[in-house]
Amino acid sequence: MNSEDFNRLEQLFFKFSSEIKDDSQKFKDDIKQDLLTFKDEIKEDSQNFKDEIKGEFQHQLTIQREGFQKQLAFVGEGFQMLSEKIDRVETRLDKRMDCLEHKLVAVAAETNGNTVAIRNLAEETRGNTVAIRDLAADLAAHRRDTEAHPPVYRVKE
Repeated sequence: MNSEDFNRLEQLFFKFSSEIKDDSQKFKDDIKQDLLTFKDEIKEDSQNFKDEIKGEFQHQLTIQREGFQKQLAFVGEGFQMLSEKIDRVETRLDKRMDCLEHKLVAVAAETNGNTVAIRNLAEETRGNTVAIRDLAADLAAHRRDTEAHPPVYRVKE
């Protein structure tokens, strides 16, 4: 190998080295660009994924809220039905109480008339009680008299 070959080899080597450096720099730039693009895509996908999660979460909250509102509506309807039933029972009780008051007034009026009759009957009974006691005393005396004379009269019980 002579100096000319050596120079030529040296030039080839420098040329090859510069080409490698250029290719290497170009490769680095391509990789950086790809990484930046990939990074942007990841950010974009991440944001899309976050938006999807937020959307799904909002959807689930809406479904739960609607279910809760339906349940509250059922409870409200139940309270309304109970309120109406209580009102009907109250109306029926008011009618029955009015009827009962009317009957009590009638019984009280009747009792006032009967009280007078009972007082009159009590006074008559007092007089009759005295008469019944006198009659009982007469019967007792008669019985003693008939028992005192056994051969003539006999009392059988």
